Amino acid sequence: MKVDIEKLLTKKGYFPLETGSWSSFEFNQSKPKNDAESQNNIKKIEAHVTNKEGVYVYINDKNEVLYVGKGSPIKKRLISHYKKLSKSNLNNRIAFFQDNPGIVNIHWLEIEEKEEREIVEHLLAFLLTPKYSKWRCV
Repeated sequence: MKVDIEKLLTKKGYFPLETGSWSSFEFNQSKPKNDAESQNNIKKIEAHVTNKEGVYVYINDKNEVLYVGKGSPIKKRLISHYKKLSKSNLNNRIAFFQDNPGIVNIHWLEIEEKEEREIVEHLLAFLLTPKYSKWRCV
């Protein structure tokens, strides 16, 4: 089944992540030392990511897929994940981001249609088997 999903995503330009359809940047996804560092990191996200809807993938410096998600808009969602590093009330997702700090490559792809975003997110999560998935616990 994974082969068929990979073929479908490749045909549609959603896979591999290194295709020209995807954008990416390197980011230090670590708890900020102070407010100034936090604001600088948020500005970095804002400078690299559009205000469009789409899907995104976090990959760490060991080339492990950490997370696959969708955002509406993507920029707001990535900033939300970054802010989780400083939260004290831990749920599974917040704890996951705090337990997996470091340099990550964040890949994102703009997908305007809600249903398509949802499907692509699920198919990518199935294919890439991220370390954290909202459909299964860590």
